[in-house]
Amino acid sequence: MRLRPTLGLSLILVLLAPGIPAFAATFADTAATPYQSAFDYLARVQIVSGYPDGTGKPYATLNRAEALKVVMGMKAEDRALTDRVRAALPPLPLFSDVDQKSWYAAYVEAAFERKIVTGYPDGSFKPGRSVTVEEAIALLLRAYGDKGVAGAAQLSPYIENRDGQWFTAYVNSVIGKNLVMHQGKLALGTPITRGQFFDIAYRLHSITAQKQTVFSGTEPAASTVVRSTGLVQRGGGTTTISAGQPWGTAIINSPHASQKYFSITMPDIGIKDLAVIHPTDPFSSQGVLAPLSQGVGHLFSYPGGGGKVMIYGHSSGYPWDRSQYTKIFRKINELSPGNRIYITYDGKLHEYEVTYEESIPASDTSKLNDNGHGEELILYTCWPPDSIASRYLIHAVPVKATALR
Repeated sequence: MRLRPTLGLSLILVLLAPGIPAFAATFADTAATPYQSAFDYLARVQIVSGYPDGTGKPYATLNRAEALKVVMGMKAEDRALTDRVRAALPPLPLFSDVDQKSWYAAYVEAAFERKIVTGYPDGSFKPGRSVTVEEAIALLLRAYGDKGVAGAAQLSPYIENRDGQWFTAYVNSVIGKNLVMHQGKLALGTPITRGQFFDIAYRLHSITAQKQTVFSGTEPAASTVVRSTGLVQRGGGTTTISAGQPWGTAIINSPHASQKYFSITMPDIGIKDLAVIHPTDPFSSQGVLAPLSQGVGHLFSYPGGGGKVMIYGHSSGYPWDRSQYTKIFRKINELSPGNRIYITYDGKLHEYEVTYEESIPASDTSKLNDNGHGEELILYTCWPPDSIASRYLIHAVPVKATALR
């Protein structure tokens, strides 16, 4: 039975959901990254394109609707099926939160018919939810009729796996077929980036086209992180960041680095190796708050990817909440221009320099808009402590990115 669509969207969705990108043909920001071959290949076979500004945003995440568009474009028969469904789209949706007038509705209907997606037990599809590593792998393999490799969890230095889980067989299959890049380590339960997703899609599509069983292509070399052009406010002045200037990539053993996939260290206020967690559901207030019981949360862009990188945490908590993280950002106002913030993300140590701080009304979200002036880190918390009247923001700019081994 088809379900009626949910009416309305939460305030969190309005504030946090990115616009659905249109696509262009070139990728100005994928050159010299580990994902260049994947983007070039998938563009050449007309599976993906780019954003209107000519970028591919390899370090940004993608949601379930965006991922499904890629998956349903992998095979000619699935593209044809989607076109037929779009021409005769049923008036009522399969899932309660899918708008039949949306750009992705036909992809959902066609993928459901192909048994690539099934939805959630509550009758929803959650099109705006970030795709996790294991969900991405399952979607891609199902498109090719691959049910995975049953049995004990196969292990790899490049992706996590666990015994007896719904995704175990799928992860076993991508390991056996060498579909995961030999850099970093994909963490289960975390949102997959566009670059990571497209790289698996590229390997899967290419071995199928060449009638191979295992990907044997060349592994990409580690990339040098490059600054984007922009203006960065430093105190009362402005400093220009030149395009193409490296941040100083090297292999080191730093006291500020972490073994975690994503963490933050701020020596000047006594915060070390604090877990940073991207919410599984960034489109509801409950979902956004969920990471704060285990560390601090993250939204928008990722370190090294350009744009706004927001890390948010509590500055106060309820008396009954004894979590060690309820006041974790209580002292961020003690950070000063010139102080350093260190973030470990996906095998790299990103170093930022504090530029300025400010307190703004709780309703003001203008500071979170991507102004196109390059990458910026924002620490974000309620302010003053024990109040939600305002928000306190620390702004910082990247100065160095270091590969870890």
